[in-house]
Amino acid sequence: MTRSVLLRILREPLFAFVVIGGILFLAYAGIRARELEPVILRSSARAELIASFETLKGRKATADEIARIERDYVTDELLFREALENGLHLSDPTVRSRLVEEMRLRITGPLPDPTDEQLVNHYSENLDHYRSEAVVTFRQVYFAQRPPDPATVLAQLRQGQPVTSQPFRHGREFPQYGHSMIRGMFGQPIVEALSVAPLGQWIGPLQSPYGWHYLQATERLPAALLPFDAVRQQVENDFLVAQINAAVDRHVDELRQRHAVSVER
Repeated sequence: MTRSVLLRILREPLFAFVVIGGILFLAYAGIRARELEPVILRSSARAELIASFETLKGRKATADEIARIERDYVTDELLFREALENGLHLSDPTVRSRLVEEMRLRITGPLPDPTDEQLVNHYSENLDHYRSEAVVTFRQVYFAQRPPDPATVLAQLRQGQPVTSQPFRHGREFPQYGHSMIRGMFGQPIVEALSVAPLGQWIGPLQSPYGWHYLQATERLPAALLPFDAVRQQVENDFLVAQINAAVDRHVDELRQRHAVSVER
């Protein structure tokens, strides 16, 4: 075949159509081949599944139970493949987060146990993470609705006179409650009020999601540094997380060199 004839064939629209059709056919065939890839339960995996079942039950598996184990394996494998085919690993937030977390762990692999020196250094470099929470001891008088004369109620409390109030689900006395616990129960405004209220003096009424509260702070303890021995396990956990995060950051920096990344605002 001469060069001119070859060029004329290459320019023919029919030739382009045939080439594109062939490419699409091969791509489809590849997808179908992956879809039809056989599900194989290897003898070693089968033996492990049966052994796990027998360990859990404390007895030998029956023939029916072994058949069920085999069916369950095939069922799980087929559903897993269908989940991938339907893009659940891309669209389902739960599946996506589990895969991301698994990938984070695989980047580092098993980490060696940290040395005492590494843990002490991590503790020393992050002292703010290892402080006890500030606490407040206080009591309250509760009203579901704002009192019609709130100033009179406050005056009675400050004078030590009895006040008719309503029961509160969490009680009246709150000994050494941390700020986070108070915040969760009453909201941030009450945390702030208790943090600055003169000790022993009634204040209020202050509103929470439950209603209205008169409060008397009687003790405040500031946040304090916790000794290393008391938080050693937390320090070790934090150290390992920091190691994983550092490794993931390095890996992601490499991935950014291979992928276009854009953030729309």
